[in-house]
Amino acid sequence: MLKEEDDLSWYARKADSLRGEAPVPCAPADPAAAARSAALLAELSAGGIRGSIADRTLYTRRLPPGCRGCLAGRGTNCYVTGLCTRECFFCFNEQPRTDQLVLHGIRIEDPGEAREIVERYGLRSVGLSGGEPLLFPDRVLALLRVLRSGPHRCRVDLYTNGDRADDETLRRLKEAGLDSVRFNLAANGFDTAPVERALRYFPETTVEVPVIPDRLPEYEAMALKLDGLGVPYLNIHELFACRENAPGVAASGFSAKSRSADLTWMPTAEGEEAALRLLLFSLRRARTLSVYYCSCRTQELIGRRGLARRRSS
Repeated sequence: MLKEEDDLSWYARKADSLRGEAPVPCAPADPAAAARSAALLAELSAGGIRGSIADRTLYTRRLPPGCRGCLAGRGTNCYVTGLCTRECFFCFNEQPRTDQLVLHGIRIEDPGEAREIVERYGLRSVGLSGGEPLLFPDRVLALLRVLRSGPHRCRVDLYTNGDRADDETLRRLKEAGLDSVRFNLAANGFDTAPVERALRYFPETTVEVPVIPDRLPEYEAMALKLDGLGVPYLNIHELFACRENAPGVAASGFSAKSRSADLTWMPTAEGEEAALRLLLFSLRRARTLSVYYCSCRTQELIGRRGLARRRSS
């Protein structure tokens, strides 16, 4: 199963093959936009925002538990399948979609192989994602059983758009030991119904979304509704472009800001300002909801830490 040549992950090899021309046109430097972002950061700092301004790793109250291992470089992703029930313009998964199982960048044929990978690399948190992982609930449950079987407790979060998150599935996931479900409501038109169902089973139910700049009022309304529902965490990401989503990002009117030094994607020119505005809105208006901004800078930091740990394993 595991081979020495797997030290460079499937994702790393794939990423290396994608480097080349910018996937979308780069916008010229905009001093006015930079000044607006600086002013927003100053307001956030004065308002008591937590985390790192320099790394843009910012949160209003507390970090979601599932993000701690990731930030420490001890988290990983399990790509359960590339198939999905939605076609979002911002999706960064490979096209055309394929059904494959990949853990920590290593292609595997059977969920039973997951434990060896987790133990080999000293991982302490795994995000089960896709595509839409709940297209294959038995595969997800098998992965959960394997990840719960080792000597070290591994935190497991599931990422979903909610289309297949019915009560029976949620109950089975809870019984199998899943820690939390994270819903991408930007993929389902901001429908909170699956979140409300999940709260009955998972106290740490989280919403995790990319911030689409021209839909900011909808995000603000969503944040207030989540706060009223008692959802503990909202994770927001900076909108970015990569080879896979470039046509959709460009067609939606967004341009790139700069090429990342460590990643294969490019933050959009409008993305950070929109995310900071939503963060400031939530800091001022949410009563209990904690909002965490995981920016492209944050993801670069996570990638560097994870790669350093992988190379030292």
